[in-house]
Amino acid sequence: MVIWTDAELWVFAALIGMVVLKLWTVWHVSIKAQADKVGKLIFLGLIAGLTLFGIGAKTYISIMMGV
Repeated sequence: MVIWTDAELWVFAALIGMVVLKLWTVWHVSIKAQADKVGKLIFLGLIAGLTLFGIGAKTYISIMMGV
């Protein structure tokens, strides 16, 4: 079991905040650029995929360091 320190919890909260901001800005820019539905989905798919990879890597590293 992983016990996260207060600093790690704050970093994770900041990471979630940055993810939300990133997704919102990509969505907002795609609307302003009048991108079609496929373009929006490609943008959000790439950004969401890379973001999930980053969060997964952070969690995995945290778990491995706790073992």
